[in-house]
Amino acid sequence: MISLLVYSLKSALVLTLLYLPYTLMLRKESFFRMNRVTLLTILMLALVLPLCDFPSLAIAEQPVVYDVHHRIMLILQDAETPEPHSPVDAFKSLSWLTLITFIYMIGVAAAFVIRLWQLFRIGKQIRGGCLWKEKQGEATVYCHINDVAPFSWMRNIVISENDYLADGCREILLHEKAHIFCRHSFDILLLTLVETLQWWNPIVYLLGSSLRDVHEYEADDHVLQQGISLRNYQNLLVKKALANTSYAFANNFNHSLIKKRLYMMNHPKSNPWLRSKVLYILPVTLVVLTAFATPKLNETVEKMVEEIKVPVPKIVTEETVEPREENLKSLTTKTGISTPIQQEMTIAQEEISDLPDSANYVNNVHLNEYHSLYQSPEFPGGMEALKTYVQQHVTQTLQEGAPVAGKQAYVQFHIRKDGTIDDIGLVSGDGEAYREAVKMVEQMPRWMPARDHMGRITDGYFVLTVNYNND
Repeated sequence: MISLLVYSLKSALVLTLLYLPYTLMLRKESFFRMNRVTLLTILMLALVLPLCDFPSLAIAEQPVVYDVHHRIMLILQDAETPEPHSPVDAFKSLSWLTLITFIYMIGVAAAFVIRLWQLFRIGKQIRGGCLWKEKQGEATVYCHINDVAPFSWMRNIVISENDYLADGCREILLHEKAHIFCRHSFDILLLTLVETLQWWNPIVYLLGSSLRDVHEYEADDHVLQQGISLRNYQNLLVKKALANTSYAFANNFNHSLIKKRLYMMNHPKSNPWLRSKVLYILPVTLVVLTAFATPKLNETVEKMVEEIKVPVPKIVTEETVEPREENLKSLTTKTGISTPIQQEMTIAQEEISDLPDSANYVNNVHLNEYHSLYQSPEFPGGMEALKTYVQQHVTQTLQEGAPVAGKQAYVQFHIRKDGTIDDIGLVSGDGEAYREAVKMVEQMPRWMPARDHMGRITDGYFVLTVNYNND
């Protein structure tokens, strides 16, 4: 359910980013067919783009995006509450995100029921009280004894007997047949789907109003192209404007925004070159895809190992402990790269004497425990930010006179689902260097947690090499 809420938020963002430029650049242009296609494209993109994830479009260094992702993950983590044992516990265990999701789902269900009811009412109105019906081309005309406002739905036209016998009957039928010929009812169904998912979003209702306006403009233009007098047709619109209909789905002749329709009929044709303004959709779509793309691991295994192995610029001295081959294998696997190996590591007991009580010694590293990670844990800001953080720590430690100059420590630590660090352990290295490295790791900010191949947040490990160089 939370996934549907997140999808709705992303969909609303896409719709807003694409619709607002339309209102500024195209809404008042007389490209009725193109404007209609543009609005339908916006609706389709609002449904499809939140489902797209192209890692190749992801920005390599995007600390702001990482921070936002991290906050979302923390919210989702808070939403995972234990199973309650009583109604009181159940109420207390509800997080605010769970409550919002529950309200959202109630709104979706209510909007769906309302739309179904409206469809039922339209079907009932089309056939209820009908005097006769007649097939006219693609349309079926239903003549009613009641004084109903003319409207069309799918291939059906409803008109009252008074309107059918009046002078403006031909214009009314031409208008409603234009709705049928242009398949406007299917546009309304697509709009209804988006409105159901985004019932809380006011922008979607503004877009719906714009789409219905374009439907009316297109139908009016079709009527005028049949040789109907502009003045007579406008007089008919004003005459029928006082009538109203409660069928939100239907295309009705008496559209409420009659002033806009009259304005568009008298509006001069827009310059054809202005059609190029619709191309704004392309860069906005690219920006959205980039924002939604999951940052990928572009580096090869060797590059990833090298970046972690050398987190700060260093000069190798004779006292520097060189990493063993098995440590590099552990390093590769613990950062999320698939290596189906399990390696036992042992180090002499004297190497770990007098170490901090809060830290653990890594005596048995299970390399295949986290080999299925899709995305390894990430320091806020990425690898470059981690290098800077470690460099500052090394510089400060050496300035304080700690006896670690020229020494090295490989430390492993566990990143939990909420980004916090625990289970700090020594892989290899000097005890004094390890003690200082533990202090640094304990002061780190929250990390971006790892994700498995299904995109779910999971625990992960990270192995870091810290070199305390004389320079």
